[in-house]
Amino acid sequence: MDDFLRALASGDPVPGGGSVAALEVAIGAALLSMVSELTLGRKRYASVEEEVLGIRAQSDNMRSRARALVDADSVAYGRVAEAMRLPRDNDDEKEHRRRTIQAALKRAVEPPLSTMQAAQEGMVLATRLAAIGNASAVSDVGTAAHAFLAGYLSAKLNVDINLASIRDEAFVQSIGQEPVLRYDIQSDWRKTGDMVREVIGAPS
Repeated sequence: MDDFLRALASGDPVPGGGSVAALEVAIGAALLSMVSELTLGRKRYASVEEEVLGIRAQSDNMRSRARALVDADSVAYGRVAEAMRLPRDNDDEKEHRRRTIQAALKRAVEPPLSTMQAAQEGMVLATRLAAIGNASAVSDVGTAAHAFLAGYLSAKLNVDINLASIRDEAFVQSIGQEPVLRYDIQSDWRKTGDMVREVIGAPS
């Protein structure tokens, strides 16, 4: 973690916000796995054990996917940065540089888009676990929901900034039709937060 934070604080373009977004989702998933573990095997929650087992399995898988996206985003944007350093001393070099940058930008859209999808899935799981998980750990479910919200919104910023520089309008429009971009994550985040506060007995 210290090495990651030092790299993040450096003047290098990677890791950057896209990797942080994926890490936020991985952290949220890890918290859901933890709350699942704290629920399983307890007599009070025996009636929901099968559902919690499913949530734990999905959370574990999501954590692995999101962790991989931390590195995938760095690799993808690293290619953009490399393309921007290509020479542009004549028309041929300028055209080659332009094409290389555009191709790299398109590839750089993929990791944050996948991060958004993982965050959406995580928020849905958080809402379910807030209702049935160990009440003593429900604040951790709320923290996971905050992490998924941050990961989703942060990843979306990375999708948006890359799309803004892509000149292929058909590609931009195609990405714009992705269902995950229309997901109202804040609505589910508020719903989960209300459930968490109700269990805790905290004011809304």
